[in-house]
Amino acid sequence: MNSSILKYKFDKLAQEVINEAEIFTFNLKDLPDINNYDTNIRTNINFTNIFIALDKKLNNCIYWFETKTNDHCNNLQIILNENRESLGINLRTIPVRNNNTNTNVLYVGIRRGGQRKKDKLSNISGRIAIHLGYYHKGSTQGLQLIHWAKNIDCEITLKVVEFEDLPNDYLNTIEKIIAYKLKPMCGKH
Repeated sequence: MNSSILKYKFDKLAQEVINEAEIFTFNLKDLPDINNYDTNIRTNINFTNIFIALDKKLNNCIYWFETKTNDHCNNLQIILNENRESLGINLRTIPVRNNNTNTNVLYVGIRRGGQRKKDKLSNISGRIAIHLGYYHKGSTQGLQLIHWAKNIDCEITLKVVEFEDLPNDYLNTIEKIIAYKLKPMCGKH
């Protein structure tokens, strides 16, 4: 097969997925303080609607975090990199560095579908709570935004695509295709 045809098909698939994204926005300055991890980000006035929608997503999902401009993303990358050592000391696992530049995408990730029995939290809802930094186990990798980006006036757009009937085996491939297209500032892609 001609590689240019394959590239065209992957680009078309990536664009179709990107166009299907449900969009949620929040500002980093609105992340509430953590009080011994009793803070329930899901019930915070600035995040309730996001988590109500995420809890309805029970199928496999791909998601990514964006800023409005490349400069905003670059500034966040600088702050994250300046805090990597202290985050490690505080046992907060964050995504690895990569060489992507000139992007407004912070991170691309996937989450298998399902719901936790103990609290009825959808798997994607739980994953986003980790990225925001509201999970008591810091060893679970995520952006951990509250731990390094608190009080920064920066609007973040969370984009989520839920796939109906997509086999788990395809999820990692979709992630690689989308990450290749969006070039997130951190994560192993």
